[in-house]
Amino acid sequence: MNHISLRIADLRKQAKVTQQELADSIGVSFQTVSKWETGINMPDITVLPLLADYFQVSTDQLLGLKPLDGETYIPEATATKEFWNRKLEYLLRTRKGGWNGDYAQFLVSQVWKIDKPISVLDCGCGYGFLGLLLLPCLPEGSTYTGIDFAEDLIQKGKTLFERQKTAADFKGKIFDFTCQNVFEYAAENQYDFVVCQGVLRHLDDPAAFIRKMIQFAKPDGYVVCIDANREFECCGLYIDGMNYQQLCRHEGLEKKWQTELAMQGRDYAVAIRTAHMMQKLGLVDVNVRMNDKVEFVTTQSENYEETKNDFVTYNDWSSGLSEEEREKRILHLLNHGLSRREAEDYCDRNIEIANFFADHPTAGYTFVKGKMISYGKKTGKWGINNER
Repeated sequence: MNHISLRIADLRKQAKVTQQELADSIGVSFQTVSKWETGINMPDITVLPLLADYFQVSTDQLLGLKPLDGETYIPEATATKEFWNRKLEYLLRTRKGGWNGDYAQFLVSQVWKIDKPISVLDCGCGYGFLGLLLLPCLPEGSTYTGIDFAEDLIQKGKTLFERQKTAADFKGKIFDFTCQNVFEYAAENQYDFVVCQGVLRHLDDPAAFIRKMIQFAKPDGYVVCIDANREFECCGLYIDGMNYQQLCRHEGLEKKWQTELAMQGRDYAVAIRTAHMMQKLGLVDVNVRMNDKVEFVTTQSENYEETKNDFVTYNDWSSGLSEEEREKRILHLLNHGLSRREAEDYCDRNIEIANFFADHPTAGYTFVKGKMISYGKKTGKWGINNER
C-alpha cells in the first residue's frame, strides 16, 4: 500500500496562508490543521476533496502520490566539483575492481596497437585510476596528464603517483596533474591519446565534453570514452539466494532517466550512444569494445569482506534509513518523474538488498557492469566543420 505523505504544509506555504486561515475555509480548528501537517492525524476522507479544491490540486497531489504542478525540478549535482570532492573514498573503494589488468594490456597492444611512447590526457581523471592502470602497459617514455576540477581528488592522485613512481613498470614514464575544469582548460600541447572514464553519464552536455576532448587530441590521435549503460547495470546483478527477476526490476527508473535527459541533458544511455556521437563529430575508425570484467564474489574470493562491503557502498544500499530519510529519497524520485508507488518500490528494493546482505554474511554475487569503450581517431581535417 502506498505511504501517504500529505503536502498540506507545502501547499499552504506556497499559497501564503496561515493554519488559521486554512482551518476557517475548511471548517475545522487550526489545531486540526497542525495535526495533519505533523502527521499526528489524517483528514477525514470527506475533507480531502475540499482541501484539494482549496489548493486547486488533485487528491493524488495532496496526498503526495504525485508531484505538485510547477514544482521546481531539482537537478542532479553530479557535474559539480563539490559533489566529487565528497566522493574520494567512494572512488577509491569502487574503481579498483573495475578492470582486469590483462584486458587493459590487450587494448593497448592489440586493439590500439600502441608500440611507441605516447602522451595521454585523462579528462575528469579523479585520482588518476586510469593512469595507474594504463601507464604500466605503455612504452617507456610515455607521459600521463590527469585533469579534474575536484581539488581533493587531484591531491590524492599526486600522492598515489608519487608512491608508485619508483615501481619497475613506472620507470621512464612521466606524470602530471592539473586541477581545472576540462571545459575551461587551454592545453599548451595536443595529446596522442585523450580518454575519459565514468564522466559522460554525469554531465549535462556529454557531446560538448567529447568535442572538447577532440580539440585536445593530435591529428591521428585517439579519443576514448569509457562508460556504463544504466540498462545493462540494472540487469547485470545476481545475488545468490535472491530472486533474479526481482533484482532486475527497475520500473520507474526509465521515467527518472527520461526526466533528467529532458530537464538537464543528463543521459543515462550515453555509453551506447557515444560511438555515434563521435562519428558525427568527425572522428574516423570509430569502434566499440566491452570491458570484460565480471565481478564474481563469494567467500572463496580474496578480500571477500572488503570487496562485498565496497560493492554495497557503490550501490548506496542502506538498511538503516530513517523514515524521514526514506521519505526524502522518495520525494526526490517523485521530482524526477516517478510515481509514489514506483519510488517506494525502488527504495524498498534497495533496503531489501541491504537487509539480505546484513542477514546473510556469506552471500555471494555476480555483477556485470556492462562498461562500454568507444574510441575513434581524429583526422587532420577535423575542425573545419566540427570544431565549434
